[in-house]
Amino acid sequence: MDFRHVFFDPKGRIGPRTFGQGYVLLTGAMLVVTVLSLIASPGAGILQYALVFPYICLFGKRLHDAGLSAWLWLVFLLGYFLINVVASAILVPILAPETQAIQLEVQKVMEANGLNAGMEELARRAPEIAQSSALVNVIVLLIASAIVGFVAYRLRSDPQPNRHGPPTLRGNRPDARP
Repeated sequence: MDFRHVFFDPKGRIGPRTFGQGYVLLTGAMLVVTVLSLIASPGAGILQYALVFPYICLFGKRLHDAGLSAWLWLVFLLGYFLINVVASAILVPILAPETQAIQLEVQKVMEANGLNAGMEELARRAPEIAQSSALVNVIVLLIASAIVGFVAYRLRSDPQPNRHGPPTLRGNRPDARP
């Protein structure tokens, strides 16, 4: 796998196999950044922004291989966020009830004293929320990434050359013969 082509060049095509390999590497990097921001410093989360362009390139080339526009990456991004919200809503009460209790306390402060007081309370309790929801955040990241990655992986490759390049199907199927 050519890392420069896969992660830093938005043009061209990649098949499912190369996409899967690249996606696992990027998701692993995102997992490391997430854990680092939870354990070391919330400021480390800014490193996630360095992964945006590689994700765009990876998904764009996979979409190109299916004969689609790379702009559809935004649909995958929206799907990721929706899965993240739903999974968090389901898993926080189950795996981190203390986080939900803190959120309810912040909501009560907000209702009693206004938005500014609620935001101050939220800022004061942010480290506590981050610590109590760390496991849920990692699990939700993995669930959302797995679903979105699987959908992109399963896109049917265009067997014909298209405006993005020659077909990749033969070289990217695990069962392909040279």
